[in-house]
Amino acid sequence: MRRAATAGERGSARELLPVGSVLEQVLGRLKLDERFRAAEATERWAESAGPEILARTRCVGVRDGELLIEVQGAVWMGHLAVLRQGIMDRINEALPAERRLRAIRLTPMRSKEEKT
Repeated sequence: MRRAATAGERGSARELLPVGSVLEQVLGRLKLDERFRAAEATERWAESAGPEILARTRCVGVRDGELLIEVQGAVWMGHLAVLRQGIMDRINEALPAERRLRAIRLTPMRSKEEKT
């Protein structure tokens, strides 16, 4: 438990707060759930997409339930547009219900950052 200063010690009265409630507030501000969701979905992308697709994509993260994927080249962008629903279904099968994706967003990989 965190000890709050008493009126005599600091001039204002504060109540004692359970460590659990303080910790819950701190963890909520760190948005760890969002980060765990992104990490888990990124791992599942690597498992579900396969090596040929992985060689031409980069998983950027998760935002609002969307897995963000950068894709190298227009041909692969079109190819993945066709395959993404099946990949997302495989990813979601492996994720807990509260962490499931609602979409996969494909964006072009910037030419400077394209994989060689």
